[in-house]
Amino acid sequence: MSVSVVLFTSDLRLHDHPPLRAALAAADEVAPLFVRDRAVEAAGFATPNRTAFL
Repeated sequence: MSVSVVLFTSDLRLHDHPPLRAALAAADEVAPLFVRDRAVEAAGFATPNRTAFL
């Protein structure tokens, strides 16, 4: 069994995410990974809608 890890950074879309599509095509299982980074939040990406989604 093969497993791919997909790192989600600022792009949380699922319907047209090239790394996710590649992982799904290449592996039996996919482990999505999202790391909350305070530096990203400080840069202004922590909008209310995004924060609520997470």
